[in-house]
Amino acid sequence: MNNPFEKLKKLKIKPKKAAKPPEPSKKSEQRSEPDEDAVFAAAMGGVKPIAGGGRDVAPDAPPRPPLQQPEDDGATTMEKILDGRIDFDLEFSDEYMHGQVKGLDSKIFRRLKAGQFAVEAHLDMHGMTLEQAYDALLFFLREAYFSGRRVVLLIPGRGKGSPQGLSLLKREIQHWLTREPLKRVVLAYCTALPRHGGAGALYVMLRKQRKDMGKVAFDRGAFWSEDQF
Repeated sequence: MNNPFEKLKKLKIKPKKAAKPPEPSKKSEQRSEPDEDAVFAAAMGGVKPIAGGGRDVAPDAPPRPPLQQPEDDGATTMEKILDGRIDFDLEFSDEYMHGQVKGLDSKIFRRLKAGQFAVEAHLDMHGMTLEQAYDALLFFLREAYFSGRRVVLLIPGRGKGSPQGLSLLKREIQHWLTREPLKRVVLAYCTALPRHGGAGALYVMLRKQRKDMGKVAFDRGAFWSEDQF
């Protein structure tokens, strides 16, 4: 009996080949690949080139402000003393006068005017001529300064016997204390309290002697003997 399926068994079925994807055209390849030059140009759009040959240049440092010197230190004060550039605040009347080196502590000056410092020496100048009084004052303050005394008392008198009742000696003393060479060693002076002579006497405060003040020179007085200089 003829079996029709026998022929089908003998047939070999060839597997179908997978269809190949279509090859992309050259135009599509060109569209899919980005243009590197265009991308770089777009990314760098608006960027300004760095000055200085492509290097990061740090800005110049601002100039330093000048160093401020202190208004007045010890060295400056000493220089003024040695050069004689010392200024005084002065006040004078018929009965009262005072003077102080500019910059002196006001508390110290108030204590001097209140008679709160011990008087360590005094000079009575009654009956002296101006020339004699100057020599005596120069020698007295010189010795007091080099002896380390700080507050002394001058007694020129009230000048009741002077013309118009004014003490010329008192006026001259103020001039002498604020001029060379005494202004180098005088810090302040003022009219004394009644118990020390009142308007006829003066407290004088001297500087503290220092080793570097040895250059203070005192002219020899006209009436000084050899052993006084």
